[in-house]
Amino acid sequence: MYHMEPIGILRTAFQEKFGVPRQSLMVGEAKGILKLNSDPRYREAFRHLEGFSHIWIVFVFHEHVSQEWRSTITPPRLDSPGKIGVFASRSPHRPNPIGLSAVKLEKIDLDGAEGVELHVSGVDILDGTPVLDIKPYLPYVDCVLDATPGWTESEIPRFSVTFSTLALQQIEASAGEYKSFHRGDFKRMLEQMLELDPRPTSQRKTMAINDPANEGMEFAFRLLNIDIRWVIKNSGIYVIELKPE
Repeated sequence: MYHMEPIGILRTAFQEKFGVPRQSLMVGEAKGILKLNSDPRYREAFRHLEGFSHIWIVFVFHEHVSQEWRSTITPPRLDSPGKIGVFASRSPHRPNPIGLSAVKLEKIDLDGAEGVELHVSGVDILDGTPVLDIKPYLPYVDCVLDATPGWTESEIPRFSVTFSTLALQQIEASAGEYKSFHRGDFKRMLEQMLELDPRPTSQRKTMAINDPANEGMEFAFRLLNIDIRWVIKNSGIYVIELKPE
């Protein structure tokens, strides 16, 4: 057994798993703030990290700690070969629920309101996630040019995203809260999330966006404390409205 304590907590806009980007850096406007614990040594621990554009975040899938791990899982991709071994995936249902994400380092604030803070973007991590470690991303070793993608060879489809007049007004009204904490473009983040179709795999398979038979079908997901309501329209995604909790 090995005892580990988180070095801090990552705060993001993602309150539930539905809608969370499937991989890091896929949604560049998905911002996060890593709030470090109150250890005075952290000020020195980040010396020279500001020279790196990206970092690795090692974290705990904290909502899966008490769950039984699975030897096989079904990946959240339409092109998956069906059931695959958990070690051939990035599923949280692992023997040890540890995650690893590469994110962009936007800023290091040594004098944050509650201590040292790291501002990052491209996150794919739930709000309140405990972080175990941070490591710099090293392009000369971490970017393997001749690496093979295994079963993930095909591109992930992207869809057009449009907004109703009401939704645009509501986005403008909600943008202040997002910008004040996350320092990002709220509308652009919604576009980046929606164009990848954030629905569960079962819905993406049975209610495909590019199938005319599904025109007008309505869906929703939660971001911050807001329900994002949208419908399938013209083989794309049309945002109807944003409903605060």
